[in-house]
Amino acid sequence: MPQPLHILEQMLTIRIFETVMEEESKAGRLPGTFHSSAGQEAVAVGCCASLTHDDLIVSTHRGHGHFIGKGGDVFKIMAELYGKEAGYSGGKGGTQHLAGVDVGFMGSNGITGGGIPIATGLAMALLRKERPNVVVSFFGDGAANQGSFHESLNMAAIWKLPVIFVCENNGWAMSTPVNAVTAGPSIAHRGEAYGILYKTIDGNDVEAVLDHMRGALTMVMHGEAPALLECRTWRLKGHSRADQNLYRDKMTEGDWAKRDPIARFKQKLLEKKRATQADFDRAEARVRKRIDDALQKCKELPPARPETAFEKVYVTVPAAPTPVPSPTHVSRKHHAIVELEFENKPYWQAIQEAMCEAMDRDHKYFVFGEDVAEYGGCFKVTRGMLERFGKERIINTPISEEAIVGVCIGAAMGGLRPIGEIMFMDFVFLALDQLANHAAKFHYIYNGQVKVPIVIRMPMGGYRGYGATHSQCLDTLLMKIPGLRVVTPWSPRDAKGLMKTCLMGDDPVIFVEHKALYGTTGPVPKTEEAIPLGKANIVRPGKDITLCANSYMVSLSLQAAELLAKDGIDAEVIDLRCLAPLDRQTVAESAARTKALVIVEEGHLTAGLGAELSASVQERVYDYLDCPILRVAAADVPIPSAVELERAILPNVEKIVATVKQSLAARG
Repeated sequence: MPQPLHILEQMLTIRIFETVMEEESKAGRLPGTFHSSAGQEAVAVGCCASLTHDDLIVSTHRGHGHFIGKGGDVFKIMAELYGKEAGYSGGKGGTQHLAGVDVGFMGSNGITGGGIPIATGLAMALLRKERPNVVVSFFGDGAANQGSFHESLNMAAIWKLPVIFVCENNGWAMSTPVNAVTAGPSIAHRGEAYGILYKTIDGNDVEAVLDHMRGALTMVMHGEAPALLECRTWRLKGHSRADQNLYRDKMTEGDWAKRDPIARFKQKLLEKKRATQADFDRAEARVRKRIDDALQKCKELPPARPETAFEKVYVTVPAAPTPVPSPTHVSRKHHAIVELEFENKPYWQAIQEAMCEAMDRDHKYFVFGEDVAEYGGCFKVTRGMLERFGKERIINTPISEEAIVGVCIGAAMGGLRPIGEIMFMDFVFLALDQLANHAAKFHYIYNGQVKVPIVIRMPMGGYRGYGATHSQCLDTLLMKIPGLRVVTPWSPRDAKGLMKTCLMGDDPVIFVEHKALYGTTGPVPKTEEAIPLGKANIVRPGKDITLCANSYMVSLSLQAAELLAKDGIDAEVIDLRCLAPLDRQTVAESAARTKALVIVEEGHLTAGLGAELSASVQERVYDYLDCPILRVAAADVPIPSAVELERAILPNVEKIVATVKQSLAARG
């Protein structure tokens, strides 16, 4: 057991840190908000004192205490709150987005319940890597009513992951009392539904927290299941800096004040003659000196350099292998024509081959999603992979999109290479928090301390009569989120080559596969090929007008170009391949040559790809154009199911041809 004076000193460090920094915040010397954990020190210290250096924790927006308890550097935490480069996140994360991977603090989180699936994924990484460690997921009582809580506990229980879920129940979800919005006898009892260990404990008694945490650790490390500990505690201050705390009953506050965790622990130590008041005074003096020194040091720091705001949005993608040359490539060294070997393959198989080749090379890759194993995926892309790689690497999940993506994020942060699958792109809304607020932002807000090398596959598109919730193209929605790569291959060759690049990279990738393309075939090189991201491909040269498209719209654009050729119109067709990064330059250069541009997209017209590219091309080559830039896109209505109605809404060859002629009519 840790020395009692060390435990007390840790609790004092948290209390004094929070008190001093809240005063700085109220004085306007800190950017943003401030969430004090004063009063909850016993939970942070009691849990963290039981952990080893290599155990991991995932925290909340009220995470300063957890970070200090896990061994975080007080000066670097403080510097982050001041928005200084010397801080853990270089000023990018602030009070709610701290991380210290060097001490196993894998990140605090500004989204209520957002860290719970990530902690579950980190636990999966520990289990798969056979590491003798655990993950502790801290969250508040409000988070216990989020879907992420239930999805994560279910997954952790299914696979018996080494994770301890610690609910800091301080009685209030911001200003809402927990008993007004939480059903059941207790939050801890929810563990019973998932067959996991659970316990409600006095979160203001640090010795009780220590004892129960050690017991939970022992059982979890023996593979008996995850555990859920509900620590009943009380925050001394309001929810945040601006909260005047007027909604809480003063009598109840007085009762909790009598149970102050630091005062209680001091009293126990005195009663058991394990410490003296002089020991307490010396401990407090040491803590105050540390914090005063850190405070003075922070005040002498220069402001963060503005240029750092643009750094670490993405991880640099490793150099790809030498691309396969074109069939008529001439070797400069030998002056010989290289004849390439190609094999016609369907689109779905090209994708699968890229995954299989990565999985053959590295055991860290695994497939994770609904019905990906025996069934082979909804569109059969993973057919046969279960027999090849086994159930440990082709993993069927519950229907829990948020946890699917969150677990992938955590597993990737833990050193694995997950390939997630969302059955239909329409379902990505259920996982958008994890993608937009976590996968896309972690590398940036934690200042490069973590990487999230995930590839999340999802089929999109209509033309099959599936209706409004199974036909959407949301690729242009996702391209608006900095930190995500969005890849939309059209040909089997690109599907394989781009997938290989995505799997080798360290950025989170949304790999979008159009349902209408799965059965199409095309030449795929037999030689290794990785296609760079963000480089569009001119699939049909032309001189009269540029047609720019992605995914299945490339097929329609090529068909339209052939019809236009019969009327003497020579259209150039560009396949964008990727939406993030977006190759604006190739499109602009083509439009400058042909002097006209039509953008074809399957997504809805308003605020779509066409709007973005139109503005971009106008900015670059306005003086070269002699025709208006026009767009062909889905009408701004939900996608209907009936064939005739769907056809009226979605782009087709006839609409593209008509729009091209409309644009060229301005040329005269």
